[in-house]
Amino acid sequence: MSYCRRYILLRNNGHLQLFLNQIFIIPKINKCHWLLIVFAIILVGCSTKPIGPHGERQFGNTLIWKQSNPRIIKYVQVYSNNKHVKTCLDRATNSRYLHYIHRVFYKYDLPPELAHLPILESCFDKRAVSWTGARGMWQFTKATAKDFGLRVNLLSDDRLNWKKSTHSAARYLKKLGKMFDNNWELALASYNGGQGYMSRQIKSQGTRNFWELELRKETREYVPKFLAMLSVARKRYPELYFQGSPRAWAKSG
Repeated sequence: MSYCRRYILLRNNGHLQLFLNQIFIIPKINKCHWLLIVFAIILVGCSTKPIGPHGERQFGNTLIWKQSNPRIIKYVQVYSNNKHVKTCLDRATNSRYLHYIHRVFYKYDLPPELAHLPILESCFDKRAVSWTGARGMWQFTKATAKDFGLRVNLLSDDRLNWKKSTHSAARYLKKLGKMFDNNWELALASYNGGQGYMSRQIKSQGTRNFWELELRKETREYVPKFLAMLSVARKRYPELYFQGSPRAWAKSG
């Protein structure tokens, strides 16, 4: 057995001192030298290989983002036949939006796929305005923007500041994730339809399965649209997908 393997085995059984005595044929060793030896072994280790495979994803279950059903396939066909996803990813790449968003979402321990939500919300247009009055890359309403620390008044509108609104979006998505026990289909539907609306529908219909809920059209289609966009981005534009993200966190598999 190699010294490296012997060290690992003996360390796990609490016999580090015995092992070191076998390697270093020294009758007596002072406390200072002992500490230096232990520190050197811990620092250098037995191998220069990183812990875990290179690029191994560290965040949770990825199955939700790669699922498929007729409602998702319908929109995969739509986005495969137009340039919407590529246009949005090109805009994000050229402006380096995703570099910043990925790091903010990493800080909040959110699934990296959520960094692509602006594809659906605004096509990464930081000045986007919807007919409902929602504004900015993350399409915040006035009320939600204020709830998550954005100033909205006659003089300024932080919803149009994409960096500030990214932090607010991360906090909002984190809250929704906790509210729905990391059921991201329900959390995403709530991002679109509102927390109160989704909570009422879940309670009245007696199910937490998004695919079984009867919802208003926009919210019902929101999740399959987003999952379809992710599928198209991952398969057709892999060089743009997760562009700028920490590799070990966002590995798409």
